[in-house]
Amino acid sequence: MAKYRTLTLDELQSMEKEFVDFLVLNGIPGDDWVKLKNKDPEKADSICDAFSDVVFTKILKNCRYIERHAPKQIVSIFCDENKMFLMGLDAPEDMIIDFTDKVEIEKLKANPPKGLQTVKSEKEYSTEREVEIWEMLNNGFFVANQKLYMALFT
Repeated sequence: MAKYRTLTLDELQSMEKEFVDFLVLNGIPGDDWVKLKNKDPEKADSICDAFSDVVFTKILKNCRYIERHAPKQIVSIFCDENKMFLMGLDAPEDMIIDFTDKVEIEKLKANPPKGLQTVKSEKEYSTEREVEIWEMLNNGFFVANQKLYMALFT
């Protein structure tokens, strides 16, 4: 079973060269792979899971910033090696604002409303760094660049 998830067939096909290289590095030439898929599909699936883990681990190791936008809250997190550093804005419930609306966010940059609360925190990872980021990505966060984090930081 994959640590994160198994790549879809489309994802595997788009990474065909990398997958072939992975098979060769693991001592499975092309002809053997075809035979293995037919004779032992469970083992073939476990090899696909292992390749999927390699791919997602590489992506997650390179992930430095993640974000989540909700109507009344926007959060940007810097994912350092040992800790996460959160910067965000919270709007009061009675404020008419929607952080999920890109047009509205552009208006906010020019004329920020009073009453927004800045949120800052940091925490050490409670599990393996990449696993924790993966869980957050599966719960509404997305990979981002440093732009929002730095804007909130200053």
